[in-house]
Amino acid sequence: MSTFFRPYEGARPFLFISYAHLQSAVVVDTIRILHDKGYRLWYDEGIPAGSDWPSNIAQHMQACDRVVFFLSERALESPNCFSEIRTAVRLGKPVLIVRLEERIPDERWRELLAGREEIPTLESPEERAEAILRSGFLSRRFHHSWTEWIPWHVAGFAASLLFFLAAAAALGALASGRWSPLPPAPSVTSHFEESISTVPPAVVDLGEAERYFAVSFPDRLQEKGIRSALGISTGDIYRGQLAEIARLYFCGSLVTGSLKGVIFDAGGTCRVNGAPVISGPISNLALLQYCVRLESLALVCQPLGDLSALNGHTLLRELSLAGSTVESLTALQDLPSLETLHLEHTAVHDLTPLSSLPNLKTVTVSRDMLPIVWDENAAFSVILAPES
Repeated sequence: MSTFFRPYEGARPFLFISYAHLQSAVVVDTIRILHDKGYRLWYDEGIPAGSDWPSNIAQHMQACDRVVFFLSERALESPNCFSEIRTAVRLGKPVLIVRLEERIPDERWRELLAGREEIPTLESPEERAEAILRSGFLSRRFHHSWTEWIPWHVAGFAASLLFFLAAAAALGALASGRWSPLPPAPSVTSHFEESISTVPPAVVDLGEAERYFAVSFPDRLQEKGIRSALGISTGDIYRGQLAEIARLYFCGSLVTGSLKGVIFDAGGTCRVNGAPVISGPISNLALLQYCVRLESLALVCQPLGDLSALNGHTLLRELSLAGSTVESLTALQDLPSLETLHLEHTAVHDLTPLSSLPNLKTVTVSRDMLPIVWDENAAFSVILAPES
């Protein structure tokens, strides 16, 4: 079973590990061998929950010296992997390709990976790690120096020695009768209040462990959609895994693969591939706050409540709230990448909160929403959806 290790954080040379998040187990089994041999590695298991995920990755890509890219079908389909390697090439970072599968990259990937050193597909983590070491890509400057390791070893040895000496002294005192492990009970009336005041409150710092909390789904539709997006049919799903999802489409009581077959007829009834759909169950969006890499999201015909969980999704480019119960757009004021917004057959009549969105191009509305108010100086266009 794969065990995660703490990624390197510091100013010394280190390697950036790029991979498809759904293949964490395969990748960690390999890079843990390199980590145990003393090499400084950073991978995205080191990002604390709730932090700015894209910014954190960009900072480590900027700071790293070299990049190891684990090539697989999932990695080639991942927009996040493509963005990482494209950034590495733009910054002039050397890239080592480690094949997990025999996949042929498409043209854009071939251009990006052309001329890069490559390790062929190998079966075991040990073989992959050994091949990486033999390649010469990992020079000694990526290895922990004695100044990083010895102080901790010395401290551990000293603490063990002190514990041994203290234990030996206590046993000697106990055997001679000079010390008893059960001191006289203190007077309750004289020491009770003092003992209470000197005990500090317990503080639990969850830190990055929060990423490994199992997800509790607020409704069956969200569970179905998220499992489908991750390709996981059974078992627990953890918060950290939600960051791999780029697209989610909830249309009424259905999960769809895109918005192409979703239309509204003249009466405002939503249809998917011609069949009418009933309203969905999604009202609690708290789970979506962990889907920090969402690029396209549809919440069509849902009884939406608080939209604040969508705030701060820095990669979200397309959002559909058509047919949902949304009335106010105030919670959408922090979506810097949003380009397209669908609001057909909603109760929204004021678009002025959208004026602050720098990349918004089109907002689609329906005839039953007229009249609508918006800032005529805003950069986006308001489009009236055709009636079918």
